[in-house]
Amino acid sequence: MNLLNEQNISLPTGVIAALENTHKSNQMPILAIHGWLDNAASFIPLMNELPEFNWTAIDLPGHGNSYHRPEHCHYHFIDWISDLISIIKVKYNNEPVIIVGHSLGGMLATVLAGVYPELVKKLVVIDAVGLVTQSEDATDIRKALDSRVAQSKKRKTKHISFETAVKARANAGDIKPSSAELLVTRNIMETDDGFLWKTDQRLRTSSPVRLSEQQSISIIQHIKAPTLLCIAKDGYEMVKVGYKKYKVYYPNLIKKEVLGSHHCHMDEPIDIAIKIKCFIGC
Repeated sequence: MNLLNEQNISLPTGVIAALENTHKSNQMPILAIHGWLDNAASFIPLMNELPEFNWTAIDLPGHGNSYHRPEHCHYHFIDWISDLISIIKVKYNNEPVIIVGHSLGGMLATVLAGVYPELVKKLVVIDAVGLVTQSEDATDIRKALDSRVAQSKKRKTKHISFETAVKARANAGDIKPSSAELLVTRNIMETDDGFLWKTDQRLRTSSPVRLSEQQSISIIQHIKAPTLLCIAKDGYEMVKVGYKKYKVYYPNLIKKEVLGSHHCHMDEPIDIAIKIKCFIGC
C-alpha cells in the first residue's frame, strides 16, 4: 500500500479536503470525484493500483472532511460544478486534467467536460451514464421541497461502535466490509454520544431543480475529451439503461464492462485499473 497524504485546497467558498498519493514531477495528474455520500477514500484502492499517476481525490462539499454549505444553502447538483472549476483553477492553474468520477462524481465530471471542455484532458466515468434529469411532474418539486423540512427535523444517525457503522455502510451500499471500512474511517467521528457521521444531512434531501433531458444531451454532445465508461457487471440497472439511452451522443466513447457491483472501483480495483491505465496511456 502506498503512502497517502492529507491535503487542503482553499477555495473562496471553503476548504476542500483531499487525499493524494506521492506526487512525482513526471507523472500525469488525475482529479478523482467520488459518489453521493462517499468520500475521497473510495479511490484509495485505485491509487494503490495506479501509483504511476498523481492522484488527488477530493471530498465534495458536505462529504468527508470538506466544508459544509452555509445553513441557508442547499446542495444543488450544478453548484458542485463551480467547486470543481475553482479546484482546477487553484490546484492546476486551469490546465486540463484527467478526471475520474464514480456515480454522482461521474455525472459531475460529465457536465464539467461538456460545459468546460478545455479543462478536461481525458474522462473516466465509473458506473454512471448521462445525468439524472428533471421530472415533468410538478408534484416532484413539492416532494423535494418538503423533504428539506422533514430532514431538518431528523437527528443524526449514531452507532454504538465503529464496527456497527462499518456493517451498516456495507449493507447500505452492497460493498465489501474492507471497502466500507475505508469510507467509514474518513466519514465518522467519535463523540460522547456515540459514533456520528460527518456527512451533512442536507445531502439526503431531494433536489427540486435538475437539468432537463435536452440539456443533458447537449452537454454530452459537447464533450471533447476521449471518454472511458466503465459499467459494473453487477451494478445498477439504471446505468445500463442510461447507456442505451445516451451512448449515441458521446463524441468519443469507449465502453468497458468491469467486474463487481456499483462500487466496483473499490471491491474490484485491479480490473478497472488495467482499463484506466490502457485508456490513459493510449
